[in-house]
Amino acid sequence: MTSLSLSYSEKGDTQLWLDMKAGDSEAFEQIYRDHVDFIIRYGNSFTDDQAVIDDCVQEVFCRIWQKRSLLKVTDNVRYYVMAAFRKELLKFLKKRSKSNSLFGVLFPGAGVNFEASLEVDIIREESRRSQIELLNRAMVKLSSRQREVVYLKFYNELSIDEIKEVMALDRKAVYNALSKAMMVMRKELKK
Repeated sequence: MTSLSLSYSEKGDTQLWLDMKAGDSEAFEQIYRDHVDFIIRYGNSFTDDQAVIDDCVQEVFCRIWQKRSLLKVTDNVRYYVMAAFRKELLKFLKKRSKSNSLFGVLFPGAGVNFEASLEVDIIREESRRSQIELLNRAMVKLSSRQREVVYLKFYNELSIDEIKEVMALDRKAVYNALSKAMMVMRKELKK
């Protein structure tokens, strides 16, 4: 009697994570393939330095593989990897900024100026220039934190609790940022 097994592209996040934790390199490679493009796009929102983004992606995935047996089980790998990447990237940018000192002044804890590449996503999904212009005008009115919350919520489909963890904020701060962002965007889109 032969047993049928699912290909890695058909397995859910939890099973892939468990297989990877058990040392399955194919599961690890599938996790990488499934999430690396999202992480790189997210990184591009913080910096244009592709080498820095690539280094941080490599560091995160190397650390995941090296410490796989110690990692907690997760049912949302994208959230886990994005949170680890964000922490690694901000740590790197902060360390680099200390030598420049200008970034240290601009980085008091509120975060990096977050500029989501909304045009690319909207063009791909809707291909309507007028909607892009309206949305851009609305996004410009948002604070850096509000733009990041909107990006994580609507473009990466993270829950409020996941956003809270990724951004190291409390739940109320995430709700407030999202609520204020939606009010500003509604107002701007009605103009």
